[in-house]
Amino acid sequence: MEDECAKRINEICAVGRTFTVDEAESTVEFIYDCCRIDLHDRFHNLFFYEVSPLVSIARYVSADISGLEFTGERSRFDGLIRFNNEKESQKIELTAAIDGRNDALQMELLERQGHAPAFRKIQATGNKRNREFPAEANQSVARRAIDYDRFTLLPLLQSALEKKIQKARANHDYCDAWLGIVFDDYCCPDVEAKPMRFDPLGRHILRNGSRAHAPFSRVFLVGVSRKYLFDSKSLLG
Repeated sequence: MEDECAKRINEICAVGRTFTVDEAESTVEFIYDCCRIDLHDRFHNLFFYEVSPLVSIARYVSADISGLEFTGERSRFDGLIRFNNEKESQKIELTAAIDGRNDALQMELLERQGHAPAFRKIQATGNKRNREFPAEANQSVARRAIDYDRFTLLPLLQSALEKKIQKARANHDYCDAWLGIVFDDYCCPDVEAKPMRFDPLGRHILRNGSRAHAPFSRVFLVGVSRKYLFDSKSLLG
C-alpha cells in the first residue's frame, strides 16, 4: 500500500501533466482513503489546500472540461482547467482560510496530552523546545456555532480573500483567474446542513458583487471535507 500511495502522490504532483476530472478525482479519493498524510509532511498543505479543492472545483464545473493540470510551485498560480478540447483554459488560484499557528499549537497540545480544545485560541508560551500550555486557559468549552462562525470563521475567510486580492494587484497572472478559498467545514458534520450554515458567510464576504473580489472573476468557498462548495456566480441570480 505504501508503494501505491507514493505512486499516486507522485502522479498528482507531476507538473505539466493533464488529468481528466475522473482521473484526478479517483487519485484524490484513493489518497484520502488509503494514505497517511502527516501534518508536518510537505505534501499535507499541497494536498488539502490546493490539489483536493482544485478537483472539487473542477468537478463542480465539469460539463465542458477536457483537462485539469496542477501547475506546481514554479507557476504563479496553482492550476489550470482546460475547456473545449483544450482550446480554452481557466487559471485557478487557491488559498486557505486557516490560523496556521493556532492549528500547529492545537496539534502539539493534542500530541502532548491526548486532547485539545477545538474551537478556541490555544494559549502557550515559549518555543517548541520549552513550550508551556497554561491548563486553565486551554480547557475545552462549549461554544455556539453562530459565535464560532461570526467571530472566528468569518474573519478567517475575509482575511484570506483580502490578502489574496492585495497580492493579486502585483501579479497580472491573477487577472480574471478563479479563486478558491479553502476552509475547515468539519465543524458542521451534517452535509445537508452545510449550505444553510456556510452560504450566508459566502454571501457576506462577497456582498458587493464582482467588486468584492476583483481582479478574480469568480470565487469559490471550498470545504476541506469535499462536501461543501459555494460559488460567487450564485449571487448573480
